[in-house]
This record gives sequence, C-alpha cells and structure tokens, in this order.
Amino acid sequence: MPVIRRRHRAALAPLALLALCGCAGLWSDRPPLTDAAVELSGIAFFPQQAYQCGPAALATVLDTSGIAVHPDELVPALYIPERQGTLQVELLAAARRRGRVAVELQGGLASIVDQLRAGRPVLVLQNLGVSFYPVWHYAVVVGYEPDRDRFVLRSGRERRALTGRGRFEATWRRAGNWALVVLAPDSDPAGLAPGDYLAAAADLENTGAHQHALTAFRSAAAAWPAEPLARLGEANNLYYLGRHDEAANAYRRLLEQHPDEAVAVHNLTMLLLELNRPCDARAVLAAASGLTGSLMDTARRALAAADTASCAAG
Repeated sequence: MPVIRRRHRAALAPLALLALCGCAGLWSDRPPLTDAAVELSGIAFFPQQAYQCGPAALATVLDTSGIAVHPDELVPALYIPERQGTLQVELLAAARRRGRVAVELQGGLASIVDQLRAGRPVLVLQNLGVSFYPVWHYAVVVGYEPDRDRFVLRSGRERRALTGRGRFEATWRRAGNWALVVLAPDSDPAGLAPGDYLAAAADLENTGAHQHALTAFRSAAAAWPAEPLARLGEANNLYYLGRHDEAANAYRRLLEQHPDEAVAVHNLTMLLLELNRPCDARAVLAAASGLTGSLMDTARRALAAADTASCAAG
C-alpha cells in the first residue's frame, strides 16, 4: 500500500460544534474588502425547516458543484434530533460521499471574498448568540457589497440576507471562522490554497472514492504543476485502482521533477517489486542513494530480500 505524505494544516475550530439553526449590521470605517461588488447569480435557495440549516446550506453548495439534491434527502445523514443540529464533520462526510472535494478555508474575510470572485459560494458557521449562550447557524455567503460593506447570504428563510461586515465577522469569529467550499473533482481549484485543497483531496481518497480522488489530484496537478503532493496523490490513486503500470509512470514523472521525494522513491520501489521487476527497483534506489530515513530503509530491506542476481551491475 502506498505511503501518503500529508501537509499539516493549521488548527481548525473543533468539529464537535453543533449548528442549531436559529435565525437572528454593524457599520465599519475600515476599507472595503474589494472595490468591485460580487454576487453569484443562480445559486440555489432552500428555505430551511426548523433547526435544519445544515442540510439546506449543504444542498446549496452541492447544487453549485453539479449535484442536485433537496435538503430533505440530506436530513437522515445530517440532522441529530436530540441535539437539534448538524455537526461540521457530518457536512464534510456527506459532501465526500457524493464524490465532492470539501475544502475547509483558512484565513479571514478576504478568503471568503476571494472564493466569491472565483465563482464559489462559501458555506459558513455562525454563532448568532453569545459565547455563553450560543445559537449555531449555517448559512451560505453568495455576495459582498463594498459600497455598504456588507455580505449577501442565503440564510434561514431569506434568499438575500444582508449582513454588515462587522456583524458577520463577529458571528463568524464566535464560531471559529469555519468556512467550506465544495467542488467537483474535475473543477479548476485555482484560487484555493494548494495545501487546503490537497488535504481535502486526501480526505476524499480516505473514503475509498479513488476515481474521484484521482480526478481531484489531477486537477491539482494541472493548477499547480510543481506541487509534489498533487503528483503523489495521482500516483497513489492509480495504484489503488489497480492501474499499476500507470502508477509506476506517475511516480517516475514525480521523481523527474522532485528526485528527493523519499515517499515516491519508496512507493515506486515497492510497486516495482510487487510487479516482479526487481532490476527496475534496484535502479530506482540506486538513483536515490543519498536519501535516508525509515522509508528508504524499508525499501532497501525489501530490495535485499528480492532476487536481483540477474540484474546488470550498476
């Protein structure tokens, strides 16, 4: 089984938060977040039923990603009756079950505006109450008006809920600045942080949706050709899909760009040995003779146990 190298992400708000959908602007003298107004047209709107803003918000962003689903279809998997709410982790899992890349955003308000400008609505968690009496609520940000310094949301029963930047920022901060965008695996991820997207693609891979994950990693490789984790994810998922020759070629392409990627050297060596190609495996390790570490030790022990007597010297 291939080894996966992950990039650590900054700590997020705990996923144990429940969103209880209660529906509630402060003016600011700060410069606007952008000069030009942006509002996404054609974004679905699902007026929420009581305490079911999680399914409504997720259905909204899923629809934008190309999956038409009604909130009622999501309720059984998302809604926790005894808590009257939905966990963030369940939103992420539900998106992945439908083959979508669920990317948790890092950063502040500017990151939300950046996604709007890229054509992506942003699902957010808000605390409409106070710290000692929280009222959790999911909404979808679909626009920003710089002249009034306010956001436009699909929220509760309002198709265009207008919320001043200060008010929105306060409610969002009290919920840990948690925000989510949902993409089809073949969508261009440009405009997202590569680390955030690749972590989301790896999470999709971990569900066993290897064809979707392969597509997502290939989208990442097209957007960020020099990013080794995109190539590694492509190769690993080719392996999981049983496309071993293609996987070997993908590992080789990665090593042509990044010859010091020990994970790729290890995975390619083990794959070649699995394919009964010990001479090719020996050549891979010979080219990486300067690399050290536990993965390299494992690969070298595996090669030592293989029959390489017929390999040409070198």
